[in-house]
Amino acid sequence: MPLRELVAGLVLMTIGVFISSWSFITYESLPQETGGNTFFKETRIQYLERRGYTYLLDQSFLLKNPLNNTVAELVYVQIPVNASNQFVKLIKTSVTPLYKKVDNDGVEMLVFNVSLPARGTIWINTTLQVTVEAYSLLMENIPWLNISQVEENTCGKKYWAVENETYIALAKEIGLNARDPISASLAVGKWIVDNLIYTLMWRRGAEQALVIENGSLKVFGDCEEVADVFVTLTRILGIRSRVAHGIYLLEGDKEVTTMWIKITNGNPEWSENWGGHAWPQIYVPQVGWVDVELLEEEGVVKIGNFSQYHVKYGFEEKSFLGSTISYCRSMFLEINELYFTFRRIESWGL
Repeated sequence: MPLRELVAGLVLMTIGVFISSWSFITYESLPQETGGNTFFKETRIQYLERRGYTYLLDQSFLLKNPLNNTVAELVYVQIPVNASNQFVKLIKTSVTPLYKKVDNDGVEMLVFNVSLPARGTIWINTTLQVTVEAYSLLMENIPWLNISQVEENTCGKKYWAVENETYIALAKEIGLNARDPISASLAVGKWIVDNLIYTLMWRRGAEQALVIENGSLKVFGDCEEVADVFVTLTRILGIRSRVAHGIYLLEGDKEVTTMWIKITNGNPEWSENWGGHAWPQIYVPQVGWVDVELLEEEGVVKIGNFSQYHVKYGFEEKSFLGSTISYCRSMFLEINELYFTFRRIESWGL
């Protein structure tokens, strides 16, 4: 089913610490043999296509003080990241931020000091220039990394059950005989799309995403579970991977597209074109983080074949805490409305 029909709804910010052990399968780098001659195949990496797309992004958040007294507190507004084939420039804000905060995973937030009287409201507006890169990448004969290069970056997290025996057995079945990390990642992705029962839901992680149906293992969930299962399996195989969180422009071919979320009494409602999304990335030392998309086209696994419709807001790799997007966070003030308007202003070949 195409991604346009697989809109991943609003995701929860989950707080919790989960310290787990790590486990992955070790590969040896074996030479190829032909006609009595032993040789190593040469690694080949080449961009087949690169194209930049620049959007003017307006973010607007309506905050309300629900209390009968004045509230003064810090408000955190998440902005697209300036990393991983994406370039971001802050143009203006309606309220002057105190500072910009960047966490260990590179998530960027503007921090505002907001004071509101009883039942008062305020709009916080930000305008940014966001350039995303669409690319097609050829990767051949990528070598396996040794234990010392991957052990620190392939451990389990709150949503990645790398110590789970079912996942370990499944990873061996899918990717143990893969000739290189790209082939293994492709095999993992293919297994996921072939065994996916797509269901919109709140994020619950890889451990609860595997279900048994008619005697076979299936992946149950939406884009978050797909990404979590992929990262869990590839980490077990010794491949450094993480989850990217962001927005997918379902109407990206339009010059202007607006999407929104409205929250009333804690109940969210979102526009039909809402594109909250998550997808995996794998790390290839020769080129950096490479995007993986499993939901854009039905049954198609895209590794290093990335469209301009993805806007990255953050990554989840190092922290044990859940780091799904909240866009705007406040302890006592309510966030009642969120608007995102993307205006495409130019595109060019790279």
